[in-house]
Amino acid sequence: MAVYHADALVIRSREFGESDRVLTLFSRELGKLQAVAKGVRKPKSRQRAGVQLFTYGDFLIYRGKTLDTVSQCSPRESFPYLWNDLDRSFAATGMAELLDISTLAAQPNPELFALTLTCFFLLEQFDPFLVLSAYALRLMTLLGYRPRLGECAECGVSISGERLFFSSDAGGTLCGQCRETYGGRWIQAGSIAFMRQLIRADITKLDRLRWNAWMQHEILEILQFYLEYKFERPLKSWRMGSLTQDDMGRQTKSKEGEKFE
Repeated sequence: MAVYHADALVIRSREFGESDRVLTLFSRELGKLQAVAKGVRKPKSRQRAGVQLFTYGDFLIYRGKTLDTVSQCSPRESFPYLWNDLDRSFAATGMAELLDISTLAAQPNPELFALTLTCFFLLEQFDPFLVLSAYALRLMTLLGYRPRLGECAECGVSISGERLFFSSDAGGTLCGQCRETYGGRWIQAGSIAFMRQLIRADITKLDRLRWNAWMQHEILEILQFYLEYKFERPLKSWRMGSLTQDDMGRQTKSKEGEKFE
């Protein structure tokens, strides 16, 4: 039976049988993979700490006929601050879910692995919603799904004004003429400009960027709509996380009269 190593992050974990867990790992060299960690739900399991959600570690895995098996796990970082703060936990869960639904098994992407690991570390001190937004935009850039922001996604003309029309179907903002054939919603030009900053800025210096609660909500909302459209699946953690937003953000939906896709 073949054995291999995986330098990986645990991005999903589900119960399996009476005492096992099936882990979804995203590794530097191998991309996304699944493996069962046997007996780790038992209180005395030696591997229990190393297979927790969000853990970064070195995994020794046996290749099986239907499902691989984790033989050993040496944790390198468990990111304890992700479990002690609701917003940071939400952001990490949102990143892990997005990574899971946007990637295929056995498709290595070292840049995406490095981005995910970096953002997990940044969550300790930076605004978690800022990190989540930057992560989503950069993930889409790496995978070829980056939305066009501030120029028409259909004809390429530069767009100006206080509000811009964003269409997930078209893949970004639209000019007045092109938006007639697409569904979408309005978004403040300032939010679009800020999203462009999130893509261009040095990711280790995101704390230099400033946004208000209203802009935060609008950006997270537009990203959720766009991502769910692109990957044709609901982002469950993003929808649950929206409950943590402040009153200003929650009131935005009731004040907007534009149509949604």
